[in-house]
Formats: sequence, structure tokens, C-alpha cells
Amino acid sequence: MEHAASLSRDQALACLERLPRLSPLMMRLLAKLARPNCGVVELTSLIETDPLLAGQVLSMSNSALFGRAQQVTTVERAVTVIGVGTLRKFALGSSISNLFKTLTFAPSFSMTRFNLHSVATATLVEVLVNEVPVEFSEGAFIAGILHDIGKVLIAVTLPEEFENLRSLVALKQIPLIECERDVLGIDHAELSALAIGRWELAEPIQRAVRFHHEPDCAIGEDSEPTKVSLSLVINKADAFVNNLGMSLLRPAAVNQKVLSLEFPGFPYPQERALANFEREWKTVADLFG
Repeated sequence: MEHAASLSRDQALACLERLPRLSPLMMRLLAKLARPNCGVVELTSLIETDPLLAGQVLSMSNSALFGRAQQVTTVERAVTVIGVGTLRKFALGSSISNLFKTLTFAPSFSMTRFNLHSVATATLVEVLVNEVPVEFSEGAFIAGILHDIGKVLIAVTLPEEFENLRSLVALKQIPLIECERDVLGIDHAELSALAIGRWELAEPIQRAVRFHHEPDCAIGEDSEPTKVSLSLVINKADAFVNNLGMSLLRPAAVNQKVLSLEFPGFPYPQERALANFEREWKTVADLFG
């Protein structure tokens, strides 16, 4: 089993070679979309530089979701119709998934569910960052979007193993990350961090994603004791969103117990944060359905 896991680890690491490159244009797009204060004019010009994304935005603005009597024909009008906050999240999530559009996934992998989980997690991470002091808060949303990108790499490069992992999780009732380590000799969090490194995104984002299942390991000599680690925020948001039923692997049943979003030593009004998340997510969820 150890030898097989070692071989699979080599294969999983080799999958990084198939990771789509980020063009300079894409790097600028991601950097600006990651900022919560991106305005109408800036968002319009960013979307117009990506023909595929522009087409998706125009199609969405003319969908039944927005019930337009007159056809929307410009990106600027689409931004106004959909709203900057909502469209920013859609554009960022879609830009990432568009990178993998030409690749073939494992049969049971759902890019729709992946997007749903990633954007919901990123949305909650951003809400929490507005409530408590967080290390490298400027990278919070992009870290939330990319925290599970390693799962995409496994589904693309090791489709058979991906299907086996699904079966093992259901059979053994243990966390996916434990199954990944047993079967592959590596886990999606490590792969996600390696992918982020290949894309030359900021090191604090890499570290936060690498340890989002083990946030204590993200604490180092350069950590700020007056701030919550970004890894811990992603960890809490990831678990909370999974608990709501928005997970890549469909849960047998949605857990009715609401998970705590408490950060010891950093009190804040959780009820307000949850209300803000529900309001934010209500405007975005249908776009990824």
C-alpha cells in the first residue's frame, strides 16, 4: 500500500505540469477581482479583456434570474444589472474554472459543485475578515476560492483514484484528506498550495491554503499574535459551508447543527456575521446552481 501511495504521489505531483498557466492578463484580473472595492468601470474593463468571461456575463444578465424585458448587450450594462459585488464573485469563480474548461475530469467530479463550495467558502471568509483581524486579509477571498484547487488536479490527472477516494470516504466514514494521504501519499491541500506557488501568487496565500485542514501548523515565527491566521479562517469557513451541504462530495444528509465560527480571544457578533453571509450568498448562489 505504501509503495502504491508513493507511485500515486509521483503521479499527483506530475499533474502540476498540466496546470494551466496564468497569463499576465489573468494575473491582473485575479488580483483586481480579489479586492472587495472593485468598482463598475474597473470591473467592466477587466471582464471585457476576457472574451469567454464577457460572454458568460452577458448570457447571465439576460437569463431568467434577472428577468430582463430588454436584452442586455454591453458588459457595462450587465455589471449594473447584476451588481458589482455579485458579479465580482461570479467572475472570479468562473475565471478559475474556465482555466480547466478543456480538460477531462473523473466521471463523478462536478465543476458546478466545486464552484458552489469554493465561492461560498470565499464569501464567508471575506465576511469573517470584516469582523476579526486576520493575517494577510487582502488575500482572503482569493485564498478561499483556491483552497480546494488540488481536488480539481486529482480529478483531472488521477480520475480512477478520485473515484476510489469517493468510495472510501463513504465506506469508512473518515475525512477525505485522510483517504487522500493513505491512497495518494499526498493531499489536496498540499497540491493546492503547490498550484498556487506555480501561479506565483503570494506566499501567505500558499501557506494559508496548505494548512487549512491543520491551521495550527500555519503558525510560525512571523505570525502576528494580535491577528487570527488566515488558515484558521479558511478552516472554519470550509467546515461551515460543508456542513450546509455545499461540499464537493455530496453529503448523505445535511447536518442540522450549526457549526461554531468562534475564534478564541477574538470575540465578535457571530449572529451579524451569519446574517451578512446569508445576505451575500443569497445574491450569488443561483449563479452557480
